Amino acid sequence: MSHIKVLKVGGSIITEKEKNEPSPDLEQMERIAREIKDSLPSLSGLVLIHGAGSYGHPIVKRTGIHQGIKTDKDKVHFAETQRLQNELNSIFTKILTDNDIPAFPVQPSASAIMHGSLRSMNHEVVGSLVGEDVVPVLYGVPAYDRTKGCSILSGDEILPYLAEKIGAKEVLHGTNVDGIYTSDPHKDPSSELIEEITSMEEVDRYLGGSKDTDVTGGMRNKVKHLLESGISGKIFDASKHNNVKKALRGDKVGTHVRS
Repeated sequence: MSHIKVLKVGGSIITEKEKNEPSPDLEQMERIAREIKDSLPSLSGLVLIHGAGSYGHPIVKRTGIHQGIKTDKDKVHFAETQRLQNELNSIFTKILTDNDIPAFPVQPSASAIMHGSLRSMNHEVVGSLVGEDVVPVLYGVPAYDRTKGCSILSGDEILPYLAEKIGAKEVLHGTNVDGIYTSDPHKDPSSELIEEITSMEEVDRYLGGSKDTDVTGGMRNKVKHLLESGISGKIFDASKHNNVKKALRGDKVGTHVRS
């Protein structure tokens, strides 16, 4: 299982993230499905994780459940947010299976235990599915938290956790930017792509932990999770045609993160 790859596709890619109601981007899902299908013969195994986008961020921001469950109404919001994530996962996996990919929905919150961060989750079934040449499809979602009742289990956190547990050697972060830049590329036209990152010191030199840069998708946290796991990874723009295929096939794309 050492050649398994774990791919995360951000919610900003497969949904229209800026909308206040759940809005899937079916065209992007279809394109990504085709690129995954083309790449599967060259892989020893694949785990797919996707973000929530407009199926999660608006309701979480509106209800504040990421801060914990405090009222009976919060419990309803907790459940409704879970249902919405399940709905998005169902839409995406249908497109994947329509493209003859054996995409198997896996609900992370059914077994995840949070305590501020992810403490445990059933990874054995994921590894076993990969061993059967099935593609488990997980997703970021609110999950049970021992202290707050609920906290957000993001795909960025699931990615290195699962990779380490099942022995994957590479993780791939599909975002809406080409990788890590010397400054926010959305605001600074002179910003340059950094081809390789090996420490948080390098990240902070450019990102500085600033809120402005984190609007590109929590880039600092993505890198932090990867470096702490010790697993090699790439951060790349999954919205660009053929980039998912390139990343899965090991071609040079985005920023390479290695500890």
